[in-house]
Amino acid sequence: MRTVFPSFHFAVDRLSWLLLALFTSWIVLGSADTKQTSWPLYPKKPVLFVWNAPTQDCETQERVKLSLDQFDIVSSPAQGVVGQALTLFYKDRLGIYPYYEAEAEDAPVNGGLPQSVSLSQHLEKMSKDLDTYIPDRKAKGLSVIDWREWRPLWVRNWAGKSVYKKKSRELVTKKYPTMSSGELATAATEEFELAAHKFLQGTLRQGKNLRPNQLWGFYLFPDCYNYDYKGKMESYTGLCPAVEIERNHQLNWLWNESTALFPSIYLDPDLRSTDQARLFVLNRLTEAMRIASVGDGLARPVFVYSQPTFRDVMTLLTEVDLVSTIGESVALGAAGVIFWGGWDYVNIGHSHHPTFSYVWSLNIYFCVALKISL
Repeated sequence: MRTVFPSFHFAVDRLSWLLLALFTSWIVLGSADTKQTSWPLYPKKPVLFVWNAPTQDCETQERVKLSLDQFDIVSSPAQGVVGQALTLFYKDRLGIYPYYEAEAEDAPVNGGLPQSVSLSQHLEKMSKDLDTYIPDRKAKGLSVIDWREWRPLWVRNWAGKSVYKKKSRELVTKKYPTMSSGELATAATEEFELAAHKFLQGTLRQGKNLRPNQLWGFYLFPDCYNYDYKGKMESYTGLCPAVEIERNHQLNWLWNESTALFPSIYLDPDLRSTDQARLFVLNRLTEAMRIASVGDGLARPVFVYSQPTFRDVMTLLTEVDLVSTIGESVALGAAGVIFWGGWDYVNIGHSHHPTFSYVWSLNIYFCVALKISL
C-alpha cells in the first residue's frame, strides 16, 4: 500500500500570493459591519479544516492511503457512516422532507409541499434519525442540512423549482375555487412561505434541542446569487445583486435560528485562475459574514464549503484558486473550510494518485493560512 505525499514546491512558491490575497481581504473586512464570532467549536482551533468525501473506499479499492492528518475533522457523506464530527443530512436522512422528484410532478414525496406535510410527524421521525446518525446526545460537531429541492422564499423557486409554485397554486385553487386569480396567487405565496418558515424553523429548533452541542445550519445558506460572470467576464464585479441582499433580509428568522452558516464557494471551470474567482468568493463571504452578525449576541460561525476540484469536473484547483478560496475564507474570518467531494472521488480508478496527492499541498495552505489568522 502506498501513502501519498507529493512534493511541496509549488505551494511554497505561491505563499507570497496567499499573503497578498489575505492582506487585500483584511482591508475589506476592516470596513465590514461584523461582530465578534462565538467561541470556536474546539478549544485552540480558531479555524477548522474539514475533509468530507467518501474516500475511505480508496484504501480498499485502490490501496491508496490518503494522508489526512492535517485536517481537524475527517468525515464521509456516505449513508452508512455515523457518529461523525460533521454530519451531512441529505433529504432522505432527517425527518420527513417534502419534495417532488425531477420531472415527476404527479409523484410527490412526503406530500411534495411544506404545507402538505405533518410537522409533528416530521419532528418525530427526525428524533429517530438523530439517534441513528448522532447517537451521542452530547457530541460536539457540525450538523449540516442539505435540502435544496425548494427554497423558503417563493420568488427564488425559479426554473426547475417552479413546480412548487404550480402545485401551491393548485392546492389553493382546490381549497378556494371562487377566489380571483390575484387572490389565489397571493394566498399560494403566503401559504407556501409560512409553511416553509415553520418547517425549517421547527427543524432547527428540534436539532438544537436534541443535540445542543452541534452547530446547526443549512448548506448553501446564505447565497447571494452572484453567478453573472458567464458571458461577461471582463465586466464582472462579483457583487451580490441588491435584490438578493434584500431577499436575504427576509430570511432573518432563518439566520436567527441557525447556530452556524454554511455558504458555498465552489468554482466553475470558467473561473479558473482568474481574478473574477477571487471577486466571486470575496463577495459571497462578505455577505455571509454580514448575515452572521444578524440579531443579538455574538456572530454565528461561518463554515465555507469548497472543493479540491472545479464544479462538476475532476480538474484540480490551481494554486491561484487555492488562494482565492482558502486564503480569502480565512482572511475574511471564516470559522472553517469544508472540502466536500462526491462519489466521483472514488470512481476515478487509477487517477486516485494524482488527485489525492493534492491533499498534502492543501495541508500546506491550511497551515500557512492558520498561522496568519492567529
